[in-house]
Amino acid sequence: MLDHYRSARYQDGGRGERVGGIRLFDCYGLATAVRAEQFGFEAMPGLTEVAPSNARHVHRASLATASGLQSCDAQPGAMALCWQGSLALHCGVVVPVNGRLGVLECHRDTHVRWQPLRQFSRDYTNVEFYT
Repeated sequence: MLDHYRSARYQDGGRGERVGGIRLFDCYGLATAVRAEQFGFEAMPGLTEVAPSNARHVHRASLATASGLQSCDAQPGAMALCWQGSLALHCGVVVPVNGRLGVLECHRDTHVRWQPLRQFSRDYTNVEFYT
């Protein structure tokens, strides 16, 4: 399942469009696509107007999106909303690999990667999960 996304690259505002055969995502675009394509969740709002470089705008959009979802424990397909201090600035999606839960994320520096849940969570003040 992850192989389908590992070749993707980070692009501000990317929602999965293909350029030269490579899908482009930002963190929210990847979380939205994986939740819908792999877990059958209803698509989250597009948020194409949100500039990833504007932290306050990302924070407000993240809270608005989360308010339309149900809070849950980490489980396959859940959106992982990541807090740095008092701002929600990043997200990923919970994906099991070999029976272990982890988070698939897309970041400017690392592109798409999967990390075990504990390792992923260490980089943030808090991580909340939503379905």
